[in-house]
Amino acid sequence: YQINSIFQNILRSSENRPVSFLDMPTINGSGSISVNPYASAFFSGGILPYNAAYLPINGGLNSVTPGVAFSVGNTFNFTQSSLDNDVFWKGYLNELPVEMVKYFEHNHIPKEVLFSLVVDEIIITKPNGESTYYINNPLRPEYPEFQKRMYQLINYGLGAYLVNTSQKIGPPLSVNDLKATYGERVFELMKNAGIVLQRVGPTSQLTFQPIQVSKNHMICIKSNKYENFVREEFGNEIFCQETLEQEVKGQNALKKNQPKVEIRIRSTNNIFEFLGQVIKAQLADPPYLVTLPPTATTFNSNKKTANQYALFIVEKDKPQVRPFAAVEGLDGSIYSIPSQDGGYSAMAIKLLSQFMSLQKIPGSIPVSPSVLLK
Repeated sequence: YQINSIFQNILRSSENRPVSFLDMPTINGSGSISVNPYASAFFSGGILPYNAAYLPINGGLNSVTPGVAFSVGNTFNFTQSSLDNDVFWKGYLNELPVEMVKYFEHNHIPKEVLFSLVVDEIIITKPNGESTYYINNPLRPEYPEFQKRMYQLINYGLGAYLVNTSQKIGPPLSVNDLKATYGERVFELMKNAGIVLQRVGPTSQLTFQPIQVSKNHMICIKSNKYENFVREEFGNEIFCQETLEQEVKGQNALKKNQPKVEIRIRSTNNIFEFLGQVIKAQLADPPYLVTLPPTATTFNSNKKTANQYALFIVEKDKPQVRPFAAVEGLDGSIYSIPSQDGGYSAMAIKLLSQFMSLQKIPGSIPVSPSVLLK
């Protein structure tokens, strides 16, 4: 039910049709098993009497076979609700939080699969202000260039990391100004609130800049041996923390002479749209199959199979014995995802199912019962 619902909505997205989601918030069932013992006897040597109390048995009891008769009954009912309210759609249409991307960064999920699903575009801005957009859409002619940039960043160590971030709070203040503004216990209060006082200005003056330090998830690269190459192509802002060169030369001076990269994350809705574009490209004439060659850390259980690195495989009007999913399109054709030689199709459906589940927050599913089916 869930797999076919997701697959149906991907097909709708490929045709620019509106999507619709249903959910089963409650399923109730009851069952009963009754046991009836019995015994069957086999007589020989005469006619069996119809009343053993008055007539003697003319013959002998040859064998008795005991047994048990089972009767099983079960009933169930469930409610079916439509996810059609502003609480659900706001979460569905908003960009995925970076910490949500972090949930799926595991060794069994290739990074190229995850980032192909969640990254919408990469924007590189040169020092002169000229911007180049690399859009993650296989229907566009520049899509191979997007893949090239994405693989570069993955090989450099791109990921969702929890990093320390800092934000200045107001202007620099002297000790007297701090006490006048925040009270005599200013240092104790700021320490408890996680605010750091950084000394700034000339050494002759005791001036402090309040800085709020917190932890946030970011799509970035940790400093590594490829630091010089990363800085040249993508600038310093792609790093999770300041690099050694930033500390020596000063961050502001470096920004003026370096490119800047921005990585935009998709919403769950845009993931459906993207997989619809993958289907449309695959079924076009000539067809274009989106493949994701392995990176250095990829573990792929599809090795030595056809389409082992394909992101999403959909076949049209090709009968299969037991497909992974099969639905009828609005054009009357049968679309299916093969169980064998399907590449990353099952993984893509699984990830999309989990992204959908994270949208089901309190208020997104109508109060039961909505529609009762028996």
